[in-house]
Amino acid sequence: MIIEDIYRQLFGRGGTNKGTDIDMAEHGRVGGVDTEQAFKFVDHPGTALKLTESGSYTYIGTAPPGTAESAASWRCLRLDDSAGLTITWADGDVEFDNVATDLTALSYS
Repeated sequence: MIIEDIYRQLFGRGGTNKGTDIDMAEHGRVGGVDTEQAFKFVDHPGTALKLTESGSYTYIGTAPPGTAESAASWRCLRLDDSAGLTITWADGDVEFDNVATDLTALSYS
C-alpha cells in the first residue's frame, strides 16, 4: 500500500476538498534518518528566563522574549530540593501574572 492509497481511504477518491481536512503533505510527514528530522517539529520563538538561587530554593521566572522584569507578565515557580524535589507556583497558579524583579518575595504555594 502506498501513501496515495491511504490518502484515498482517509478522504475518498477525490481526496480532501475541505479546509478542515488534514493536509497529508503537511501533517502526515514523519521524516527519516536521511533528513535528520525524525518527526515534524515546531520552532519555538524563545522564552525570557530569570533564575535566582537561595539556600535549598531555586526560583525560575519565564515570560515572552523582551518582557521587562517589572511587568506583571511572568510565570514563576520555586524548586525546593531540601527533601526530594517540590515545585510550588507563585500565587499558587501557572498564570503569567507575576513581577520578576525579586522572585524570592513572591508568595508560593
